[in-house]
Amino acid sequence: MTMSSTAIERFVLRCTTAGTYLRVTGQDERIETVSCPENAWIFHTHEGAVTHAIWLGEVLGETPDVVMLR
Repeated sequence: MTMSSTAIERFVLRCTTAGTYLRVTGQDERIETVSCPENAWIFHTHEGAVTHAIWLGEVLGETPDVVMLR
């Protein structure tokens, strides 16, 4: 049996030490921090968010938390 849901899941990445969220800039595609999760980089799958968090942790030295938006 498969459960179906009409809710769209959305996830963001949060820096654990600063409490800020990550996003990709539109101009040069750099990663920057923002204070509001609504302005952060949005992922539509948990798996995608976790994968990017791991990659960023390898580059930045700190793995961000994956946070589900409600």
